[in-house]
Amino acid sequence: MLQKNNGQNNGRSDGTESGGVPKDADDGGGTGPGSDQVVTARRKWLALLLQDRFACAAALILLGVALCAVLGPLLIGDLATRQNLRDPGRSPFSLDHGWAFFLGSDSLGRPVAARLIAAAGTTLSVAVPAVLCSLVVGSVWGMWAGYHGGWRENVSLRIADVILSFPSLLLAVVVLYVFSPSASGIVLVLAVARIPVYLRTARAESAELRSRLFMDAARTFGTSSWASIRRHVAPTVLPTLLTVAALDFCFVMLTESSLSFLGIGIQPPDVSWGLMVAQGRQELQSSWWIAVFPGLAIVVTTVSATVLAAWARLATDPGQRWRHGLRRGRLRRSATKGTGNSQVPAAETATVVAGSEPEPGPAPSEANTEPAPVAPEAAAEPTPATSKAVAAPGDRASTRADTPAVDTLAVENLSVDIRTAAGPVPVVRGVSFAVRSGETLALLGESGCGKSMTAHAVAGLLDPAAEVVGGQALLEGEDLLALGARARRRLAGPGLAIVFQDALSALNPVQTVGAQLAEPFRIHERISRRAARAKAVELMERVGIPEARSRAGAYPHQFSGGMRQRLLIAMAVALRPKVLLADEPTTALDVTVQAQIMDLLRELRSEQRMALVLITHDLGLVAEHADRVAVMYAGTVVETGTVSEVFGKPNHPYTRGLLESVPAEQHKGTRLNSIPGSPPDPRSVPSGCAFRLRCPMARDLCATHRPVLAATGTDRAAACHFGKELADA
Repeated sequence: MLQKNNGQNNGRSDGTESGGVPKDADDGGGTGPGSDQVVTARRKWLALLLQDRFACAAALILLGVALCAVLGPLLIGDLATRQNLRDPGRSPFSLDHGWAFFLGSDSLGRPVAARLIAAAGTTLSVAVPAVLCSLVVGSVWGMWAGYHGGWRENVSLRIADVILSFPSLLLAVVVLYVFSPSASGIVLVLAVARIPVYLRTARAESAELRSRLFMDAARTFGTSSWASIRRHVAPTVLPTLLTVAALDFCFVMLTESSLSFLGIGIQPPDVSWGLMVAQGRQELQSSWWIAVFPGLAIVVTTVSATVLAAWARLATDPGQRWRHGLRRGRLRRSATKGTGNSQVPAAETATVVAGSEPEPGPAPSEANTEPAPVAPEAAAEPTPATSKAVAAPGDRASTRADTPAVDTLAVENLSVDIRTAAGPVPVVRGVSFAVRSGETLALLGESGCGKSMTAHAVAGLLDPAAEVVGGQALLEGEDLLALGARARRRLAGPGLAIVFQDALSALNPVQTVGAQLAEPFRIHERISRRAARAKAVELMERVGIPEARSRAGAYPHQFSGGMRQRLLIAMAVALRPKVLLADEPTTALDVTVQAQIMDLLRELRSEQRMALVLITHDLGLVAEHADRVAVMYAGTVVETGTVSEVFGKPNHPYTRGLLESVPAEQHKGTRLNSIPGSPPDPRSVPSGCAFRLRCPMARDLCATHRPVLAATGTDRAAACHFGKELADA
């Protein structure tokens, strides 16, 4: 039996979550010339923009306005100021007098279309310089003040408060009334008035970043303050500042229009959209087009800038850009839905060469067309839903001999893709497993193998960038993946619950733990607040929280890590779920608290007869607390079986490597074995067997044919060409 460890080395092989594995020769991972990289980056930005129809339309509108501002004087000449008193007030939508009069003319016979084009240049010549000046000065000043803190921060904030105490429009009116109105004066006043907006935003972001560990690391390297601001602070603050700048552009443009409307902005013979509205307001009843068209130009331009600002906020943030423009399509079912792979004879699925299975290529479409692996239960039994109960160790109750055990949760051929600008990337590929009432199934593997993604897909908690593209998740025969939002909410709690890794992040920091524990009862049982609180106190007592009644009014940060994890478990089991997904519930806990949490889960499982899916990379926890295990690698299940049999005689080289990497007494004084390399990046999974680049048994066959999950014994299955050899050895 394996010794129990703290989980930091168990199940790991010095690997990281996504990277570092050697790629195939044709992977294309080399670095090209600098010009090629620039072209590729531009294409990615264009692809991101084209994914959002509204942002694309807004960008085209703003591009048209910018072209009018730059090329307008060459296009219209003096048409905007040429008067024709013989034929004033021409109606719009007529080309009898040329394109310039398509939008009509004003009371002096000047074409409205030509004046709109000329006014675009004047309006942008005020708004763009004002925004750029305030952006540069305010952001640099704010990052400097926020990074250093102390008196620099206090003085900067007091100056900003003084400027903000004067409304921007009122300050501009006073200054322009005292001095002669001009475009340069408007730019100067608006730029100074808007500096505090960027200063306070940049200061707040920088002050939050200066306490981060990576900033401390930069200081230990001897990095200067300006270098730290340029390398660490600015890239993080830039997305927010660009969004503020895009919105501020709308404000400045509207302010200039208001000043021109009041007569202290742009002065004739120059023309701006605001001045055109002011000149046409007296003739709205007779010549409505004089004021309406420049007003529409202001509205359309400001709305376009706002839409583009929302797009820029996501596109410039590395952690958010791939979410932008994603559209959840209909769930695409696999071609084998409803048929199952159990019809394939066991002898055929156990053959060495799986010639019918295509290899993954660089095209995303090819990654989604490979047949799903055979489920372990399907390889030896007619259907997973009617499979016989397997004798379980420990306290798991056995079913009657004449009654087939029904799987509480059966996941069949589950596949999940992450959608990126370059196309979908498969991260979970044909995963199948089943768990019964009162049983614990462990999903085991290194970080990045798809364990948590599988659990989140079953629970309906996938990120918007991820999508289920095939398979089923049957909860007592009901497909969770096909349910609508209302039906899923009905099952969330009584049917399926999940325990997350980080309890502090999973609990609401601004609500008491009693209110959070009472919420499931109020939602599903519709009981009073007092009754729900009483049940919450009972739950806290059940999971071992001392002085539960008095501590129900406390907040999550007032509990220790182990107590927070107990509270999270209590919330998950409040409605006695049929299936509990425990996603590494003992992460970052010491060994003693780990044992307490696992004992609590085992007691609750036996008490409520629920099925428990334990996601972990700790082999010690699996050996002590699980009945059956499914080992995952590169998004697929590579071996399944009872814990005692899998750990006693593994049928897959990856499982053997994990077990040999566990410290044991016989390893004392010798070098600890480890699996070379790291798990593959989902974007570049090797052809054939995904484990072949790290496998000591790899042969030529492994590079050309991907093994499927095939039976290697009673209730045993392995996805290895040589699984039978390992089983018979």
